[in-house]
Amino acid sequence: MFTGLIEDEGKIVNVLNVAHGKRIKVKTSLSVGMGDSVAVDGVCLTVEKIEKDILTFFLSKETLERTKFRTQIKVGQFVNLERALKADSFLGGHFVTGHVDTTGKVKSIQREGSSYKLTVFYPSDYGKFLVEKGSVAIDGISLTVNEVTPVFFTVQIIPHTFNVTTIKRMSAGYTVNLEFDMIGKYVVKVVENYLKKSGRYLI
Repeated sequence: MFTGLIEDEGKIVNVLNVAHGKRIKVKTSLSVGMGDSVAVDGVCLTVEKIEKDILTFFLSKETLERTKFRTQIKVGQFVNLERALKADSFLGGHFVTGHVDTTGKVKSIQREGSSYKLTVFYPSDYGKFLVEKGSVAIDGISLTVNEVTPVFFTVQIIPHTFNVTTIKRMSAGYTVNLEFDMIGKYVVKVVENYLKKSGRYLI
């Protein structure tokens, strides 16, 4: 479990194709232990090996198929990193599981005064999980939804978030991992099951 508050920008220094997946090495200043969970661009991965400031992670076939790492992963790429939430940690973002739902594409990122408006295309099937002023994790970053349309949504990026995450490296066409609010997904599931038993369905 994570909060969506990014602790470091790591840099991918090696990508290796292996049986049933890939292994990546990420350079970071974070202090972690063997077997720890780390969110890498919002994907919960396990630390397999530690070599000074370089962490090794395995990306399974399921992870590659579900996330942007299927097509967007290379040496030199920067990734958002967050260590797993501790029981006594301050929850400043929202509950993020590290289990990516789908990917989206950046439509635009526009400066508005000292902040930025990020607009992201998303698959329409996931629109039921997006609500104005609700939460969404974009590449592991906890953000508040400003506007929702059937094909895209927008979030506002404050200067601090822009400066300490990979958002400053994004541009139109950039693929991002999306994880929708966990509580919202459970609510939708309960309502859908209830309506199904009643012979009705969500549109």
